[in-house]
Amino acid sequence: ELKQQQQQLLQADKMASLGVLVSGVAHEINNPCSLVSMNISILKGVLRDSEEAYDAYYRDHGDFDLGGLPYSRMREKIPYMLEDIATGAQRIRRIVDDLRDFARQGPLDLSEQVDLNLVAEVSIRLVDNTIKQSTFTFSTELSNSLPKILGNKQKIEQVVINLIVNACQALSSQKEGIKVISYYNEERAMVCLEVQDQGRGIEPDNLSKLNDPFFTTKRDQGGMGLGLSVSSGIVQEHGGTLEYESVLGLGTRAILSLPISVKGEEI
Repeated sequence: ELKQQQQQLLQADKMASLGVLVSGVAHEINNPCSLVSMNISILKGVLRDSEEAYDAYYRDHGDFDLGGLPYSRMREKIPYMLEDIATGAQRIRRIVDDLRDFARQGPLDLSEQVDLNLVAEVSIRLVDNTIKQSTFTFSTELSNSLPKILGNKQKIEQVVINLIVNACQALSSQKEGIKVISYYNEERAMVCLEVQDQGRGIEPDNLSKLNDPFFTTKRDQGGMGLGLSVSSGIVQEHGGTLEYESVLGLGTRAILSLPISVKGEEI
């Protein structure tokens, strides 16, 4: 038990250090991203103001090169190019904000009103690269009328990220898919989020051990077996459950269930 506690403290210290690093990197990325966004807005204005002059020159003198390409092509492409850059900058800023929120340190506060759908969307953005490297088929089916839950948004994101990354690691090829769905279980008064993968599945004898500290089937890949154990602890703090169903060779369902809240109070 002492060894387990020492390992968990080491992991917590590592996560705290990572949080400080992520916050610093996020700040450094935000500065040039803000500059890009500001300049794109100015360039859009420049394009609007200069279009008439470009078109007049084109009518009087025929086609000419602009940025190494004929103006007849560029005048159609430039607005889309600027819009793509603006969209990319907004995406970078959104990811940076998600990372900063995820890394923020502080006492555990379970009084937030949390939208599990938004948590899922943020978590998916944060591990988007891992998802794209792991599967060609990733889909979501998020309920439109999902009650909010009472808890800590940052900690729940940590759980959902862990479940998605585990699903990615369970796949044998990119042809196998992952699906994330959310729904309200009225009978249990629980909001549920499932992460389903079509991976290799889990041995029946190992299913009951998944939440045990230091149990891992990925020891040879450097896994410590703390991810799901920490996630299980977070879910228990929220009064919820984390369950698994698996068929060997067909895939696994991880089912996160959390109690809903009404007017800031748990029911």
